[in-house]
Amino acid sequence: MYNLKVTATSAYLLSDLNYRRYFSGINIEEGYLLKTCDKTFYFTDSRYYGRLISACKPSITPVLYKGMESIKAVIDEIGIKRIYIDFDTTTLTEYKSLQVLGEIKDGTAELKNCRSIKTESEIECIKKACEITERCFYRLVKEIKLGVTESYLKDLLNGFYIEEGSTGESFETIVAFGSNSAIPHHKTGDTVLTENTVILIDTGCFYNGYASDYTRTLFFGTPNSEFLTSYDAVLNSNELSIKNIREGIECKAADGIARSYLEDMGYGKYFTHSLGHGLGLEIHEYPTLSPKSDATVKENMVFTIEPGVYFDGKFGIRIEDTVVIKDGKVQRLFTDDKNLIIL
Repeated sequence: MYNLKVTATSAYLLSDLNYRRYFSGINIEEGYLLKTCDKTFYFTDSRYYGRLISACKPSITPVLYKGMESIKAVIDEIGIKRIYIDFDTTTLTEYKSLQVLGEIKDGTAELKNCRSIKTESEIECIKKACEITERCFYRLVKEIKLGVTESYLKDLLNGFYIEEGSTGESFETIVAFGSNSAIPHHKTGDTVLTENTVILIDTGCFYNGYASDYTRTLFFGTPNSEFLTSYDAVLNSNELSIKNIREGIECKAADGIARSYLEDMGYGKYFTHSLGHGLGLEIHEYPTLSPKSDATVKENMVFTIEPGVYFDGKFGIRIEDTVVIKDGKVQRLFTDDKNLIIL
């Protein structure tokens, strides 16, 4: 677990559920977590306090929350003068209420950095989520038939996740038929599958609180040469990224591997999003692999590699892997070969 940089007179105060869970291992809907240089205090109100007592480890001190004065009493007692918070998840109203505690500083960058480097146990959970996702996807492929709807396949896949030991989808699954696949974040609907149709499925699941993310593009019927050429370009850009992304490379340069290849192949203007994003307790975490990113790829980072091309009114293609940096190189957490599936 990453150690936050604090002194004897500073501390981090976390209200976001995922940060509280990350630093405590406790999943409670409401509360605050105070991390000092040598102690951790968990504050929650009477609705959850019994659960907190049961869940607390010896290293965490539970405190019944009766308002901001409960936190102030603790920080005054131990001499905390400066409080770091996450500006990304703190509302303006909450920020104003925290000012009674003393000097409030932005700790967002430090918090993002700490969660971007995964522990071995976190990686194992993500790997398990990927295994379940891949297994369920190939179960779903066998159920794809003429006349099914996007929503039918989505619901079927989500049922498979529960059967295979997941707690459910890590984001709202996208199933897109035909021209719908040209919309990167298409809202799955009641479009019916017909002959000679592109099928794009973007999905993932949670395992023990950790997410996977996976996209495959299939074809139902007989694909034309335009589609096949485009598919090969996206697959090659995916594989070039996996081969060449390394520990120490800037994330914007990682994005540039796929982007430069697609530009050289004449598809540059059709690649309309970043190459990837971190994931863990949330489906989108720091860092992003984008032209604007200021981050660097590091050992034990987990992120997606998901190049895509989108032709309005025609079709879209995206091929996405969840990967981890191990021994300085990309290691895929899925095992399929990503060759085009034709049904």
